[in-house]
Amino acid sequence: MLTLKYANVEEALDMVNAQDRGRYFLCTCPECNKREAFIYKNNPNFLQCNRENNCGVSVVFEYEENKKVKEWRSKYESEDGTLTPEQKKELVYISRLFKHIQYNTENETLDNYRGLSRKTTEPFVLDLKSEKIVKNMFQSAPNLFYSKKLYQEKNEKVNYAEMPEMIKRNIVFPIYGDDGLVDRVIMRSTIDPHISKKEVQLQVNPNPKAKDFFKDIPQGSKYVVITEAIIDGMSFREIDPEIGLYSMTGARKWRRVIEDIKAHKNELKDKIFIISTDKDKAGEESRKNIAAALEEEKLTYIHFTPNIEDVKDANEYLLRDRNEFIKAYQKAKHGMLIDKEFDLKNQNSDFVINRLYRDQKNDIVSLSITYEGLNIRGLSVDVNEQKINYPNESLSEERALFFGEKAESILKSISSKAPFNKDFTDIRIKENDNSIQKPINILKYHREGKFTKRIDFQIDDLVIKNVEVDSLPNDKDPLIFYPRETETKNKVIAATKEFNNRLLGSIRDYEKSLIKPQERNCNIGRNIER
Repeated sequence: MLTLKYANVEEALDMVNAQDRGRYFLCTCPECNKREAFIYKNNPNFLQCNRENNCGVSVVFEYEENKKVKEWRSKYESEDGTLTPEQKKELVYISRLFKHIQYNTENETLDNYRGLSRKTTEPFVLDLKSEKIVKNMFQSAPNLFYSKKLYQEKNEKVNYAEMPEMIKRNIVFPIYGDDGLVDRVIMRSTIDPHISKKEVQLQVNPNPKAKDFFKDIPQGSKYVVITEAIIDGMSFREIDPEIGLYSMTGARKWRRVIEDIKAHKNELKDKIFIISTDKDKAGEESRKNIAAALEEEKLTYIHFTPNIEDVKDANEYLLRDRNEFIKAYQKAKHGMLIDKEFDLKNQNSDFVINRLYRDQKNDIVSLSITYEGLNIRGLSVDVNEQKINYPNESLSEERALFFGEKAESILKSISSKAPFNKDFTDIRIKENDNSIQKPINILKYHREGKFTKRIDFQIDDLVIKNVEVDSLPNDKDPLIFYPRETETKNKVIAATKEFNNRLLGSIRDYEKSLIKPQERNCNIGRNIER
């Protein structure tokens, strides 16, 4: 929201070239310079641009002479702010109608609408199904649903029910105010896919404070996406049901969203905001403004960037390639933690941080990792000391796990960048190419009796020692036992069935290479063990 200061009401009206139109003034918008803004006489502190799809800016006027403002208000004030009794009655009816259709009727058209499930769309959109129902809806609220533009030009109310193009707009996205009443609607059409303008916005509640953005933040959500349109916000909700969302009604409408974030800063201070605007000039400008505002409020934010060049927005991404959209979302969530200097594009290792938490008191980061089919628990990073703490490390003879310098540097870097007291999950460091598997090298092999083998092995940048393999005679039905935490006996390492089969295959290949199986040491892993 833009704020301008003037000495008095008359000066403000003069600066915006105000023209008296009865209950309001027709004005030149200070933002887009088009003569399509208005000031209601009962609220001379507020100007609204009527170009909803292009500008739609809201402007607050502050005056040095407040006495004059009070005179204006008392002279033109209607019941309930800017709502007449008739408008209030119609607003309550329309709000109830929309909610009933949203939650209590079948909306078949909205099942897989724009690639979205009905579970995703239900809180945000409804289908009026036919031109007849749309027309009846408009006619039921004549004091709300009329063309403001024609009213400004001809000073007569023309109901939208009389406009053939408007009654074809059966898809309705209602924006509800804090009082539960509808403030604004966005309308599209599935009746006529070739309608001249794919989307229109109508301010249903004439109150200048009517909300012009969507907001839905589930309790406990960690991430909140800010999008240019509700279709894009729902696209993120489709792939992450827990994500919160702010969705604007146009690229230039970012100010009202930021105002709401500031007003609820205490509730949102622990959230991580994801900025996702369209890939055009207006979207880029909006992205920069939102980032600057969040920076000023010292709130954590990251940018969402598509991996596909010619994708305009999030919904197009979802429709084009859902899997790539999911990957780009995961990358965006964790991009703030992954250093660009790591050249990971050509790495085929599977390296995922399943969980990361940085404790502020001791500045210790707890980690759980998946690495090449192995799940590794009990790791931590001392950020101040820049040191990896391994399970059983204090008992040097029992330490069973060693990462190389490359993997350690990645874990240290990510841990240093993680915000305090926030859980991160599923941080994908490298994407696995299942067609290329890293070899498992046997470093040490030792038989203990007829049925037990003890081995050390290396895979890529990881060495694991003291793995026990027990089997029946003739090596039938082998079982693999990975080292446990010494004191608690909790598992430190767990493996997938596929990995265990690969490991057993590597052991068999190693045994074939021996003339007489006996204890044998190799030097492959010495550059990792320290």
